[in-house]
Amino acid sequence: MKTQTELNWLDSQHDRLERTEVLAWDGRLDNRADLVVLLTDSLRGNTSNAALARAAYERWGPSGFVHLIGDWSVVIRDHANHTIVLASDFAGVRPLYYHVQPERVLWSSRLQSIVDATGICELDEQYVRGFLLFGGCPNRTPYRGIYSVPSGHAVCVSSEATKVHRFWALPNGDEIRYRTERQYEEHLRALFREAVSVRLQTGSPVLAELSGGLDSSSVVSMAKHVIRRGASCTTRLTTVSYVWRNSLDEPFIREVESFCGVEGVHISADDQPIITETQVGNATPEAFHPLRTSIASIANTLGVKTILTGMNGDLMMGNWFDDSLQVTASLRQFRIGRAFEEALAWSKILRLPVYSVLRRAIRAALPPSLAPAAIYAAPDGSSMPKSTETSLVPAFGDRTAHPEAESFFSDAWMQARPERRKHFRSLTTMLELRALQPPEPLQHLDYTHPFAHRPMVEFLMAVPPDVLCRPGEPRRLMRSALSDLWPLKLRTRRSKGLFNAPWQKALRPLAHILLKASQLYLVESGFVDRTSVFSRLQRLSSGLDCNESQLRQIILLELWLRNRADGRLSGQALRAA
Repeated sequence: MKTQTELNWLDSQHDRLERTEVLAWDGRLDNRADLVVLLTDSLRGNTSNAALARAAYERWGPSGFVHLIGDWSVVIRDHANHTIVLASDFAGVRPLYYHVQPERVLWSSRLQSIVDATGICELDEQYVRGFLLFGGCPNRTPYRGIYSVPSGHAVCVSSEATKVHRFWALPNGDEIRYRTERQYEEHLRALFREAVSVRLQTGSPVLAELSGGLDSSSVVSMAKHVIRRGASCTTRLTTVSYVWRNSLDEPFIREVESFCGVEGVHISADDQPIITETQVGNATPEAFHPLRTSIASIANTLGVKTILTGMNGDLMMGNWFDDSLQVTASLRQFRIGRAFEEALAWSKILRLPVYSVLRRAIRAALPPSLAPAAIYAAPDGSSMPKSTETSLVPAFGDRTAHPEAESFFSDAWMQARPERRKHFRSLTTMLELRALQPPEPLQHLDYTHPFAHRPMVEFLMAVPPDVLCRPGEPRRLMRSALSDLWPLKLRTRRSKGLFNAPWQKALRPLAHILLKASQLYLVESGFVDRTSVFSRLQRLSSGLDCNESQLRQIILLELWLRNRADGRLSGQALRAA
């Protein structure tokens, strides 16, 4: 999808044969057969994916995009309404950026293309704040005036205004209740098989990320199962894994490779760090750039066009250590005895007093206008760092006017049932950050996620939370529905190892470099406090607590800005407003 710069607002030819035209289509449709039947009268013999998208728009307007299931982005020119329409699927998997000028709109699946076309060199400070706190900013890019199309929305640009229409909404009020556990298992199994199968309809070899965790292992195992049954177009599956010295995941990676009979390619995070001083992303700051560049090279060598991942599996499959807000369901039904039993069970797992679990559940059960949103943002498990220091300058927060996550992201998730708000909040954050779109080195590939298959997402978000997870039983439904796909060794695994060791190995040399720097761009721009940042960099170098996960964002953005200023990346140096 290339950059387009045309937008003729004066076009008024009413005698056109076509009311609309598709300027660009990028993606895959998973429900093509259903759409062909539904839209047959509007297709005029053309059943391409682009034609189906156009027919849906012509029949229902922007709301019609909800009928398109898959990973996609589309740009449509509406001649009748003198409008350019840009839209992305509910998960925002396929990138789409735009910039509006008085006489034209520029759009592209490649951010750098718009940057080059506009010459924009001013930092978007709201993006900077979002990146430093949350890893990104909804609908924004590092460049002021260049935006990403919101997932599940259509952006309609005309000479009069730019309007954003939502066509997919969180299934907040949906609830599925079956008589037996077996029915949930069968439904999940069928949807997961479908989620993997539709992503294997390619004649080229397929590459699948394999971390040794349950999510990626499930994807690899189901993909091999589908291929063996002859239900896919591809016949070759290869896995790719990150490994490092003393990794706890590597034995499980090899076990899955052997069990599924697949060849695995291993990339050493010892030899290729997560980030280096000069490899921190191109158009946007990104970690893992060296490793993903290696994956792109492997894909090219193998002739791969599709990469499967296990992303979004933790959220969808209920991998929660603490999901004690489930107690609110019993409280709302005035089943006090049951609520106490549930709170007691959670208190034993969490090693908290039972009254503490009950108090949180009571507060969470309040109406949305009264319930404190912070309850649903509590960290899962005991991984919360002792230090919560962010180093942001208070005046920077005043300028960007978004001091908390609750005002940074939309709050539609608060309309969900209290026991599910935590889950919907996490889903909202992921979708609004477009966290599932491919990293820059892999944007030319179909980088796709079975656990983001919309029918399965909508099913799992409507399942009672205690079906997915119970005290001491995370991934409860997943294990009962999918564990027969796994090797025996994997069935007893709770969760994969953390990536802490490779991160620390990559960050400590960078901390030394920044400590020796005469100035930091983030400090000079008034974004972060010098004393605070230098103190944290020293603690990082010494292996002390420093809120490392957030400090990573500071280091990543600082190095990216330095590279742009030094001319190591294409485009001009960026400056603060």
